Amino acid sequence: MRMICWLTVWGCVFTGRAPAAEDSTGKPLPVLPVKVEMVCSNVSANTIHGWQSCRLVKFEGRLYATAGVIRPNEAPGDMMGSDTSSLVFRREPDGTWPQVAIVKDRSYTWCVAPDGTFWIVGPTSYEDTKTIRTRIPKDFNSLEQVYNQNANSYLGAGVNTEGDFLLLHAKDAKMEAFVPNAVIAAFYDCASKEWHRSRLETPEGRYGYEGILLHGKTALAVLNSAIRDKDANPVPPHYSWRHVRLARCDDLTKGRWVNKPWLMPKYGDTALQDFMRGPDGLAYLAYAYRSGTNSYEETVKAPMLHYIARIHDDLQADVFPTGIRAGSTRLLVDSAKAWYIVGRLASGQNLHLWKVDDKAGFKPVKEYELPGTDTFDGYVIHTLRPERFGGESDGDTVHLMTTKHIYANDQKTIDHAELWHAYFDLASAR
Repeated sequence: MRMICWLTVWGCVFTGRAPAAEDSTGKPLPVLPVKVEMVCSNVSANTIHGWQSCRLVKFEGRLYATAGVIRPNEAPGDMMGSDTSSLVFRREPDGTWPQVAIVKDRSYTWCVAPDGTFWIVGPTSYEDTKTIRTRIPKDFNSLEQVYNQNANSYLGAGVNTEGDFLLLHAKDAKMEAFVPNAVIAAFYDCASKEWHRSRLETPEGRYGYEGILLHGKTALAVLNSAIRDKDANPVPPHYSWRHVRLARCDDLTKGRWVNKPWLMPKYGDTALQDFMRGPDGLAYLAYAYRSGTNSYEETVKAPMLHYIARIHDDLQADVFPTGIRAGSTRLLVDSAKAWYIVGRLASGQNLHLWKVDDKAGFKPVKEYELPGTDTFDGYVIHTLRPERFGGESDGDTVHLMTTKHIYANDQKTIDHAELWHAYFDLASAR
């Protein structure tokens, strides 16, 4: 088994224009200077999975990243396995990314508390919720298991500034549409060192991929369906991710949730992409969506359109179509409270950055190309989200991380992946 990363390299600054990127008048797009670094050339092709997961945090001024270790005969989409391990990297002041730990567990998503306690959710199958944490802050040799249930690993996790931790996961693996399921909330109160469990009913079926904003004992969450529905998707294996619920709990030690349906189309698709706290204190969700009432065949002909939703504490949502045609988007706000969206137009192309006007429905007012980011083809692009996963922000410096798939000789089979990091200054886009 290839157990460790065998190559890290220096980054390069890309400032030249990419000739293929043009604006609506045919002129080349402006570019932003971007520093692009390969973190590791030899990680699992299944490292990147789930819009709600976290791979990148900043703690005590250092960036930390995780990636999966390649397993023998690993197949694309093979997310589980008892022999799964993960790697931990830390960025040094000289720009290198040495490997600082091998974790003998899978790291699906992680968080860091203010004292340096790392929480890692790493299920070994689709029917467990194994969660471990560092007993000694920052010491990955002190990892211990603190939570596991014979449930389902479709999940979301988050921490707050007090060091509390919240895990949401499906009650069981039943995934047939409209077979009632539930989401279990497991809340660890750091001060009392006690766990509190509560439950959210999901009558449409199983939910997973939860995005969480945890503030004190209060949680705001978005829940995405993870069901099999032959009527809504006649194409085997009939997966449907179209439903979204919004939920709020004002005291997780008591566990009384307000849980309401939001996006409930008869046919359609929903791709959640980012969830954050805005400068106004409200929650913002980026997503792509299409819906229909007549048939699957008619609905899939419609484009997936990009939206931003402003979600209030009472779970009312203001929805804004951005007009941006991009996937894997992330929401950004600079120190002057100006808004941006970063995302991918197509695989193999550089990422783009849009400055958007939040006072005019988040419509784009300027577009930039981020040269050198064509390596970013993992379908989820991670950035720093301290309000969800702990750690620190980095001011106007934006950090992005994902993988690039490396194919075998047949150019069809994914052999492994490279882990990449890029960063740039939002101030240069003002």
